[in-house]
Amino acid sequence: MRLNFDPNFYRSIQVNSDTDYLLLRLRQTHDIWHIVTGFGVDGMGELQLKAFELSQTRRPLAIVIILGGLLGALFSSPLSLHSLWKEIVTAYNLGKNTRPFLAQKWELAWEKPLLVWRQELAIVHSNLEN
Repeated sequence: MRLNFDPNFYRSIQVNSDTDYLLLRLRQTHDIWHIVTGFGVDGMGELQLKAFELSQTRRPLAIVIILGGLLGALFSSPLSLHSLWKEIVTAYNLGKNTRPFLAQKWELAWEKPLLVWRQELAIVHSNLEN
């Protein structure tokens, strides 16, 4: 609750296909992915999460958002591009080496400690707080 996450932030969508279900599930669990990965909710954290998501789901929208972030940095602070790119690549690689987040039934294990989730999913990177 510290970050004021709202599970009903996104508008509800009708589920009429597998694609609809996947999009709904991505929306429902977006904030959970932030918490479990340890990526912040600032601009950098969103780009990191999109890179992680891209490696896990191959979702085209993730590419668009990452490219938008890179273009924004190019125009606003070009000297930050190297470090931004490094963070994006690191997050992408983390997603490749982590168990699938879409396959998790988060709502069936709210009582499971965050550290246990991270261990089970093989989330390992230097930005994590325990």
